[in-house]
Amino acid sequence: MTQPSRAADPLSTGFKTLIALPIVIWLLSAGSGFLIPLAIAALIFILSLALVDRIYHIRLLGWSPPRWLAQILSVATVIFAILLIGTIVSSSANDVQQALPKYEERLNQLGKQLESTLGPQIIESVGRALQKVDLARWLAAAAGQLGGALSMVVLVALYLVFLMTERSKWIAKMPRLAATDAGAERITKILNRISIGVKQYMWVNAVTSAMSGLVAFAIFSWIDLDFAPLLALVVFVVGFIPNIGAFIGIGLPCLVALIQFDSVGPFLIVLFGYGAADQIISNIIQPQMQGHSLNLSTFMVMVSLTFFATVWGGVGAFLAIPMMVVVLTICAEFPATRWIALLLSSDGSLDGDRTEADPHG
Repeated sequence: MTQPSRAADPLSTGFKTLIALPIVIWLLSAGSGFLIPLAIAALIFILSLALVDRIYHIRLLGWSPPRWLAQILSVATVIFAILLIGTIVSSSANDVQQALPKYEERLNQLGKQLESTLGPQIIESVGRALQKVDLARWLAAAAGQLGGALSMVVLVALYLVFLMTERSKWIAKMPRLAATDAGAERITKILNRISIGVKQYMWVNAVTSAMSGLVAFAIFSWIDLDFAPLLALVVFVVGFIPNIGAFIGIGLPCLVALIQFDSVGPFLIVLFGYGAADQIISNIIQPQMQGHSLNLSTFMVMVSLTFFATVWGGVGAFLAIPMMVVVLTICAEFPATRWIALLLSSDGSLDGDRTEADPHG
């Protein structure tokens, strides 16, 4: 009598999973204001753990820093980076608002130049199509969002500080959520796999994105491009977004260069100078640092980007890949959700295939 119930249990659990998916999606959307800062803080916390490992393994003349010093240096580095981002975002919001009149005037000049080149009929057609677009209002709204992002940066910093102070307690109490020793072992295994995958992804992308951001800031400052710190920060952030991040990182500075300068020289410097450096970093340096693939389907990466960007906005695109790693790792551990992990994986092979399934799971 027990055998049929065991056979039916995965089907019943799978049905419950399908029913729960719309509820989970709604909760993600409705609770975005609460969940996004938590998710960002968790990812930065994982990045800080990776930084601790790197500092701890530094060797200088036979000396290596103790674990406690590595943790202090990691926390100080992360807090400094968060404060730097907050300062850039706050100051750039004012810069954008002050530059609005200049950019409106410049756009009018570009319109007259295009009219003399392309003819009045084409310009009139484009003008009619853009009549409903209030550029000044759009830029003002964007500047307001930059100012509002500062409050999220502060909240993430607070979450991160308290999370770091309770790091050892969280590590100790998470397995205790399980009712059995086997369940505690499974939770520990899932957390370890999530930690390894997300730490590797966050560390490699943080280093390579920082390289791109520094190169971008140097080039943007050299040609005196407006909003150089903000645009370099954008380059750093979009480095965490696969596939489309590179287009945003090169497209936005190129657009600013076209509007700001009378000649195309600065535009070409941004396009080819920064573009070439970014290609070297993303196609040569990053693959060597990555070492191994995250085993994620390229198509499902785009689906994940679209999903999280729809649910959580632009921040969702930044969080999409780490969330995919978390979902794949958790779903691979349970028969009812294993099909989700198989769809997310690149080749259909999961780490759980190499181990014996728990007969009591």
